Amino acid sequence: MPRPRGDAPGADAGAVVTALWEGMAARHWDTVRRLVAEELVVEWPQTRERIRGADAFVALNRREAGERRVQLGEVVASGDRAAARVRITTGRAVLLCSGFYRLRDGLIAEAVETFAESASPPGDRIHLAERY
Repeated sequence: MPRPRGDAPGADAGAVVTALWEGMAARHWDTVRRLVAEELVVEWPQTRERIRGADAFVALNRREAGERRVQLGEVVASGDRAAARVRITTGRAVLLCSGFYRLRDGLIAEAVETFAESASPPGDRIHLAERY
């Protein structure tokens, strides 16, 4: 089955977001660039950063790639929107990403990606939940 191209008319949002994260995992920056709109706007609420433009988004991710390992979890899509759960491992640190994406003309035009570090639960509630 051919990989979706972001510029394909009627591109499936879930397939495009899956291809985006697969491109990030493989460090295929040309693929990532093809999947995002020129006027892309990405927000990272935890650091209050807004990334404007496809080239800035690709440059930032290329710069931060380092030794990270990307594991795409679940992708859910409806119409022009998709959500993804991603696990990013960098050395000993584990980041969990919840990303919400909106496509325009088959390309990712808007995204909100929230990152959280994996951590141990507070001791006072350890008896209320199980670890996985």
